[in-house]
Amino acid sequence: MVRPPIALPGHGLAYSEDAMKYAVIDTETTGLDPVRSTILEIAIAIVIDGHVVDRWATKVRPSEEDLVLASSRALEINGYAADQSAWDNAPTWATVAPTVAAKLKGAIPVGHHVAFDLGMIRACNRRLDVWLPCPVRGVDTMTLAIEHLAPCGLSRFGLDPVRRWLGWSLEGAHTAEQDVEDTTRLFLLLSRATWWTRTRLWLGSLWRAGRK
Repeated sequence: MVRPPIALPGHGLAYSEDAMKYAVIDTETTGLDPVRSTILEIAIAIVIDGHVVDRWATKVRPSEEDLVLASSRALEINGYAADQSAWDNAPTWATVAPTVAAKLKGAIPVGHHVAFDLGMIRACNRRLDVWLPCPVRGVDTMTLAIEHLAPCGLSRFGLDPVRRWLGWSLEGAHTAEQDVEDTTRLFLLLSRATWWTRTRLWLGSLWRAGRK
């Protein structure tokens, strides 16, 4: 049975009830070890039928214990060390967690190294005895980059090298909001990439290299 389209609120678009729903996520954390680290910032973009229909982001206030265990390098990269006051009025993870679970419900998670982000969410939930559902697997845009951009000459697949290779700005990099925007952009670019997509990206990289 063909289901009728459903209007997307505020977008003037419509999608089928059978359309895939993706939740593109990014977390900025106090370190890389989920046992010792916590989430300082999280952003989620909801994508349906190739359109971003919802964007949400928040900082998350860490505890004193979280900061004792934090990696100084991680705090430098994500901006906490430069402006701790930006987190003064941020909600705690206990407040944020139900919204995260609601955003992920019924969606396929997407992220650049998505297993890390999902693992951090689960670890933060367990640490605070916040027992909310969180997916274990998702679509990894790093894998998509390896599949589609390695044949074009890209040799490093972190989000920053991918951005540089594609000629994207790094302004705002390592904030969850900007990283989720660029991860969404990468997902939409590569999730249904064809040989022509690869050719166009390869030619673009040659043109940019020639201008340096």
